[in-house]
Amino acid sequence: MQDDSEGSMGYVDFFQALTGAVPYPYQCALSEGGWPDLVDVPTGLGKTAAIGVAWLYRRSLGEADTPRRLVWCLPMRSLVEQTHAAFSAWVEKAAEHFEQVPTVNMLMGGNQELDWAQEPERDAVIIGTQDMLLSRALMRGYGMSRYAWPMHYAWLHNDALWVFDETQLMGVSVPTSAQLQGFRDRLGTARPTHSIWMSATLSARDLHTVDHRPGDEGWRTHRLGSLDEAHDAVRQRTGATKALHKAPPTLTRDVTKNGEGLEELAAAILDAHIDDSLTLVVLNRVSRAQMLFEELQKVAGDVPVTLLHSRFRAAERGEHARALQAPGGRIIVATQVIEAGVDISARTLFSELAPWPSFVQRVGRCNRYGEFDDARVFWIDLRAENEKDGDVLLPYTFEELNGARTILSSLDDVGPERVRAIDWQPPQTIYPVLRRRDLLELFDTTADLSGNDLDVSRYIREGNDTDVSFFWRALQGEPPHAELPEPRAEELCRVAIGPAKDFATKDKKKSEAWRFDPLGERWVKVTKLAPPRPGEVLLVDSATGGYDPQRGFIGLPKGKFEPVPELRLADEASAVARMNDDPRTYTGAWQSLAEHSADVVAQAEQVAEAFELPERWQRWLLEAARWHDVGKSHPVFQQMLLTPAAGSQEPPADPDILWAKSAHRRGRYQRKYFRHELASALAFLAEHPPGRDTNAVAYMIAAHHGKVRLSLRSLPAEDAPEDGRLFARGVHQGDALPVIPLDEATTLGPFTLDLSPMRLGQGSWLERCLDLRDAPELGPFCLAWLESLLRLADQRASALATQEAR
Repeated sequence: MQDDSEGSMGYVDFFQALTGAVPYPYQCALSEGGWPDLVDVPTGLGKTAAIGVAWLYRRSLGEADTPRRLVWCLPMRSLVEQTHAAFSAWVEKAAEHFEQVPTVNMLMGGNQELDWAQEPERDAVIIGTQDMLLSRALMRGYGMSRYAWPMHYAWLHNDALWVFDETQLMGVSVPTSAQLQGFRDRLGTARPTHSIWMSATLSARDLHTVDHRPGDEGWRTHRLGSLDEAHDAVRQRTGATKALHKAPPTLTRDVTKNGEGLEELAAAILDAHIDDSLTLVVLNRVSRAQMLFEELQKVAGDVPVTLLHSRFRAAERGEHARALQAPGGRIIVATQVIEAGVDISARTLFSELAPWPSFVQRVGRCNRYGEFDDARVFWIDLRAENEKDGDVLLPYTFEELNGARTILSSLDDVGPERVRAIDWQPPQTIYPVLRRRDLLELFDTTADLSGNDLDVSRYIREGNDTDVSFFWRALQGEPPHAELPEPRAEELCRVAIGPAKDFATKDKKKSEAWRFDPLGERWVKVTKLAPPRPGEVLLVDSATGGYDPQRGFIGLPKGKFEPVPELRLADEASAVARMNDDPRTYTGAWQSLAEHSADVVAQAEQVAEAFELPERWQRWLLEAARWHDVGKSHPVFQQMLLTPAAGSQEPPADPDILWAKSAHRRGRYQRKYFRHELASALAFLAEHPPGRDTNAVAYMIAAHHGKVRLSLRSLPAEDAPEDGRLFARGVHQGDALPVIPLDEATTLGPFTLDLSPMRLGQGSWLERCLDLRDAPELGPFCLAWLESLLRLADQRASALATQEAR
């Protein structure tokens, strides 16, 4: 696509304007036609720009078949930041071609509300790790409010182009991502969604899963063509030489566990370092990288030494990552965080023995552009005592390292041409498979009676590679207060599940970690009986240590406690989300139930028009908008809003008006866990006949805060009525709602609420919800989309009321 008949910029000019480079022929080919399934292009030839700029170009032309969300999934956090920087620069340069400029967003944990989630009709680039993105796609989003899971799930499964980059490092996420695309194809989505997998080493068989199968002609695979291979820049990169040497020391168990003997390796690195160039050292484990970093600092003199790994807080990691692009001579000690995608070119590379695909990726960071004639790669041998010698082997296996050693021992160069000539076949790995039953069970976001959720970590990363996130606050030796502000992304430090369990449970005298219980509305200690769970965000007292800004997470202190410095953040965060919270109820001004309902209906009409909803779905959305807050007429809700603050001189609101929003933030419910949206849904059911239309509207009403969805039951600490009536979420059998005026001509009610649907069996709430989830014309992805559209309309109406109040 070189020219446009209407005079808009052709693709070559568009690409060059954004990237400063003329596109390769294979990059031009992606600007039109159907999207591929697999992109098989050697490293360093612009795969990110190939897809990313083509998507921007197509969206700038208003191409309806190109999804409005580009979801970029990466195996490592360091790649997220680099990719975000690239897209931010491209979007800024492309801004003049859009009526509304796309947003560029990073998913890094923390509960910030990002633009993409609040503006789903706007073009957006969403960049995150496989942990952050796939956990959201499985309705168990890591590092975010559980009550926002359904919205992220909806936007990521509908109207999205997924790109899985550097798939050779993603492990079980590859078959999981393939299964999810297969489910979308089979169960249906509200808007088309497609997936692309990018890697130079991905086998097509990895995409062939039980629910994701190729067509008759196989996977659509995009590769370099003859014109690409004849290109001078391509030939320079693919013909680059990288002399291979075995580093002097062989690391044994004593060295890898205790650091004994790392002096020899540090000396070899310093001896090989060339002035005014980058020397990159890649080790397999964070602990070894930390020990070597300390050793190099002792002997490097004026040569700057920087440590990079995944166990830093975002704030410090960003500072250290700048050394990658810094000018002049420097030594960077790193782990697998730079193994793929990081756009650097070292003159000298040291790497521990690693599985062959990983070693090839590391080599790709040396002489990347073919600019050095004397580039050298040194491989550091690892000698394990046996197949179970985890101190040496982990995170890899004896067989993987032995296979790589055999290959490396036969080579004297690891340039691209030599590497491609190696006949290496990946072993067949058996991964846990996400089945349709699992996907459907995950649609219910209700925790069990102990507050635990279904664990999705086995579908995202291998067991030894799952993480939790720590953040540190000064607790002064006291239990954390319930109103403690939630963590920001800059504060979070990812910690592997094993070290996290050791730190949180091994020695209570030295360290304590806390998790927030949204039902009990309090922080509770992590214990051996309730250890850290993958994806959790845990609080640690900064006085107990465990983190150093130069070395990252260091675990249990061996001697004196070194307090962790707290970060100064630009803005104050809100408290952690809990079941009783309704922050959008407090808009800064009083608003009646009738006024708010009218505002939500108006916003729902705009949403329906923006997404061109089918007539039936429009009818559901607008009816749900009219009824969504009827339950706020309940005496428990009105009492909460109208109760004056102690000593307040503020004039009381008119008790004869049914209010939806208040000017203050002081009320508490007389009934624990009261949910007005459940009362709204029950009122709607009382007035409408059984059927799918009624079920759909009632579900959308109940689910519009993400707190009442498929499961309808009382909560463990909920107060039961003395007369034994049914009760759930603060609503009691037989509760009465008054007449509710919506406008001068329309009223609803009165209602008597019937909780019999919480009983199992025919006509139960669960049966109604499952009928919707499993309906061929809906399914989980469309149902989540619809509930999120109502929630979006409600949020926008509340935001408008807040703006007017201000």
